[in-house]
Amino acid sequence: MSCNGCRVLRRRCGVDCILRPCLDELDNPQAQANATLFLSKFFGRSDLFSLISSVPLHRRPALFRSLLYEACGRTVNPVSGAVGLLATRNWHVCVRAVETVLSGGDLRQISADFPNPSRRFQKGGAWGSSEQSAVTRSRPTATIDGGAQRGSTERTRTSESGCRIAGDVAGGKAPKLLNLFL
Repeated sequence: MSCNGCRVLRRRCGVDCILRPCLDELDNPQAQANATLFLSKFFGRSDLFSLISSVPLHRRPALFRSLLYEACGRTVNPVSGAVGLLATRNWHVCVRAVETVLSGGDLRQISADFPNPSRRFQKGGAWGSSEQSAVTRSRPTATIDGGAQRGSTERTRTSESGCRIAGDVAGGKAPKLLNLFL
């Protein structure tokens, strides 16, 4: 007999099914089907199976639950996801989104006037990038001929086409193209 995840994805299910241990924590068969269908739509069927199969068997249920929370968080809050909801003390929104998915409901994006994370959380390094990362990054000192050392600074800028270009300011090297497909 196939598990509810494989049934909804119309996939063969065997004794060594990848999804079966992930779905054991969900009691309702319809919730198992809804969660599997939602995750396969969000991550893609093959990517979902490759993510789950890359984790040891005893950690797969926790991974499935984490993927479900992150997918629901990204659907509700596309910019920051589940981490942003946690940072703004709105974890209840993510929990409600998971409950909605498990019951078969549809999710909507939250309004744009949703609060931003606190300054303390942002300064803690867990949110986004640091203030200097987009403009200037200092690289470690480099050894030059004779053992003398100097600091080097790399600056990035965005070209007209939307590509980020990085160049070595101190060395005078030609800029190199980064992140071509943004």
